[in-house]
Amino acid sequence: MADFSPSGINHITIRVNDIERAEEFYGDVLGFELVRKMGKSMAVYRVGEEDTLVLVEAETSYDPESRDYRVDHFGFYLDSEEEVDEMADYFRKKEVSILSGPANRKRGRFVFISDPDGNMLEFFYEEDDE
Repeated sequence: MADFSPSGINHITIRVNDIERAEEFYGDVLGFELVRKMGKSMAVYRVGEEDTLVLVEAETSYDPESRDYRVDHFGFYLDSEEEVDEMADYFRKKEVSILSGPANRKRGRFVFISDPDGNMLEFFYEEDDE
C-alpha cells in the first residue's frame, strides 16, 4: 500500500467539442467561477472551496454529429515534487502504466498514469500562486 492519502480530488478534466459553448454552460448557466484560461482551448473553473473543473477542447476535428464526451483525467494533489517522484517509483514497482512524467512544469511537477481500464490519473505538485 502506498504511503499516500489524498485530501480530495483536486480537479477533473473533461474533453469538450466546443470550448465556447462549454464555457457558456459551466460559467453562465451553472455559475462556476472562471479561474483562468489557458490558451484558447482550456478553461479552469472553481467548484466549491478548492476543487476545479478543467475544460479542454478536443484536438481533433469532428463530424458535427459525433461527440467526444468523456472525462480526460482526474488530478490528485501531492505535497512536494519529491512525492511526485516517490509515487512514480511506487507505480513502477506495481507495474502501473506511466503515460507521462514524472516531469517538471512551469510551477511544479507531475506524473500521469493509467488505471487498468485506460482511465488517466494525474498526481502532481504545484507551487501556490503568490
